[in-house]
Amino acid sequence: MRYSTQLLAIPLLAFSMLAQTPRAPGALNDHVTGKPDFSGRWRMVKDKSNFAGFTTPDLLVQIVEDRSPTLNIHTVQTRNGKTSTADVTYFTDGRESSNVINGRDASSKTYWDGPVLVVRTDTKDSKNDEVEMEDRWELSQDKQTLTRSSHIVTSTGGEINMTLVCQKEKAS
Repeated sequence: MRYSTQLLAIPLLAFSMLAQTPRAPGALNDHVTGKPDFSGRWRMVKDKSNFAGFTTPDLLVQIVEDRSPTLNIHTVQTRNGKTSTADVTYFTDGRESSNVINGRDASSKTYWDGPVLVVRTDTKDSKNDEVEMEDRWELSQDKQTLTRSSHIVTSTGGEINMTLVCQKEKAS
């Protein structure tokens, strides 16, 4: 089954990136809430990521600012010599968030499934078909690897699974 290359950018923009970011005064941290703190600058590990037949980006870096319950994500991606950026915001307390992904409106609900952060997003692809995505964010025990597993379903019946693995960059 063929998928639009635009569809690939949707989960990539939703993927979070990490650079050690100071917490806001009064923000809850993982030892208080029991939930992982995704803050930091994260760089894609190509050989551990799976883009389900889509072109793998040459570079993908995400900077995540986790200020519970707000999660801000800035993504920089380079593919075939072209660099793009995107910014999205999610609310980890289950409130709906609205973002623009790939120039299209997207609505997301984010919630915790134990230590895993789940982001469910509804949007449309380049052919105006409905797209449902579920991203599961998991942080390794040493907090140095972020794995995002994405399950994407289109209204035309197409389904794909992708995995983005990112390594945390050292703060300078």
